[in-house]
Amino acid sequence: MTSDARIEDLLRDLAPQVLGRLVRRHGQFDACEDALQEALLAAARQWPEQGLPEDPRSWLVTVASRRLVDLWRSESARQRREEAAAALEPLTPAEPSDQDDTLRLLFLCCHPSLTVPSQLALTLRAVSGLTTAEIARAFLVPEATMAQRISRAKQSIKAAGLTFALPPETERADRLCVVLHVLYLLFNEGATQQAREPLCTGAS
Repeated sequence: MTSDARIEDLLRDLAPQVLGRLVRRHGQFDACEDALQEALLAAARQWPEQGLPEDPRSWLVTVASRRLVDLWRSESARQRREEAAAALEPLTPAEPSDQDDTLRLLFLCCHPSLTVPSQLALTLRAVSGLTTAEIARAFLVPEATMAQRISRAKQSIKAAGLTFALPPETERADRLCVVLHVLYLLFNEGATQQAREPLCTGAS
């Protein structure tokens, strides 16, 4: 395996962990996901030439956090966000980094306020690190259609003010159904046809 391929695999593994931490720390799933993508692009450009940082995950969190601060500072008309951004400090490698928020991220993406196709698409994008084009091929739809679906799902999360927390016990079973379906797809490369139908009838 080439160095570039190893870095690509590492970035894909780290992406959901970094996104979970960003959402837990800053909220605003859609903005955090966009900031993560920019951090991943920066890593893909820099790491092959400069080598891996000592703590790749914290490096990604720091770069993405700085991007969020820059974004919020640029929105001068939104004073509340400006004040919140001014109070933020970039995460340093010294900050504890052993907490994995992937489970919370999974349940957020599988929130019942989203349609089942949107839950699946958003989870594959945010947690598995698949590209929009890869997800579109799995669902047998054009890439532009899938991009719109993912964008609408992120906007729905923002509009609903959903929190980054595990669901209460009364909701956990139903939402776990979608999570298990996504995991099934991830571990079955030939599951394109099954992507159209949830494994649990209660998930529709």
